[in-house]
Amino acid sequence: QVRRGTLVLVKHHVKEGKRERIVAFQGHVVKLRGEGNNKSITVRQTIDKIDVDRIFPLSAVGLVSVEPVQETKTRAKRARQALAK
Repeated sequence: QVRRGTLVLVKHHVKEGKRERIVAFQGHVVKLRGEGNNKSITVRQTIDKIDVDRIFPLSAVGLVSVEPVQETKTRAKRARQALAK
């Protein structure tokens, strides 16, 4: 089970010329989308103070695994705004 805010490690295949290798992408889940075979997740990773978002369709052939690393508590945006006031 992957929820919004969870730190995940996504492993997927990358083809470079004739070679193929598995690359890991670790970041926080920003968005969950779709249902059934159309389900996808958006993962955000910070690299040198720059945020990189990647969308991974969960039914993709090149996707090897999605492993939760750490569960985090997230609050709704409206709750954060109410606490800031």
